[in-house]
Amino acid sequence: MRYLALERGIGRLEDGGVAVLDAPMCLADFLAEGGRLADLEGAAVVDRLPLEGARLAPVVRPSAATWGIGLNYRSKQEATGRSLPERPTLFSKAASAAVAPGGAIRIPASAPDCVDYEGEIAVILSSPLFEAGPDEAASAVGAVAAANDVTARDVMRATGNPSLAKSYPGFGQLGSAVLDPGTAGGFDALTLTTRVNGDVRQSDTGAGLIYPVEELLALLSQHVLLRPGDVVLTGTPAGTGDETRTYLGGGDAVEVEVAGLPALRSPVVDGRVGQPG
Repeated sequence: MRYLALERGIGRLEDGGVAVLDAPMCLADFLAEGGRLADLEGAAVVDRLPLEGARLAPVVRPSAATWGIGLNYRSKQEATGRSLPERPTLFSKAASAAVAPGGAIRIPASAPDCVDYEGEIAVILSSPLFEAGPDEAASAVGAVAAANDVTARDVMRATGNPSLAKSYPGFGQLGSAVLDPGTAGGFDALTLTTRVNGDVRQSDTGAGLIYPVEELLALLSQHVLLRPGDVVLTGTPAGTGDETRTYLGGGDAVEVEVAGLPALRSPVVDGRVGQPG
């Protein structure tokens, strides 16, 4: 089953539209309180509406932590010729980078030249993890969604600090549609596609990860307490703009699609002509 975070609550995606469910809370609260998507299968339908008319809501709470990993796709490693570090580069992304679904990627005035897209499969947790092993970590995955881990590449190179390069307002792009990877053939079977202005730039699957999801979550949990509703970005495959020095600019549009869920669509605007909102 595929679900959608709505202003009205929780929607179930169906052919041609959305079934609004009789649920006691929004999807962000449901996941943050340990809900499992399987628990929604028997929920009654109170309304139906076309997907195009659905008013979307964030799929995680504003307080949710977002974590990520650098260089976690074999295709990216091969495309860039980089060697694997002895330990993966793990980073956090500021909550203030997040925008509402469909919100713009804003080119920051202080770093306008090398803003890049990174299509990713995002994992949303449904149970806490701390000092966990891979088996426990695997069972904590509540849902997956599309994400765009927008990055100012020049800031990354200048500072060596991923969190600074990835935390500008508008750089935290997360889709409102989710599914349980267990119902889609497992994480390895999940497809990831990124388009810029309609052209496919990235195409891979969850099987391309260097550190599988359960290992990534277990590694993170050795250092921080991961809570239900927190987000872990699992890495980006080959095809980012940095490989060809083709960066984003005002007027561009980025789409990230995961496992056939409705695409995360993000317009790009030049933040030098206005203030972040």
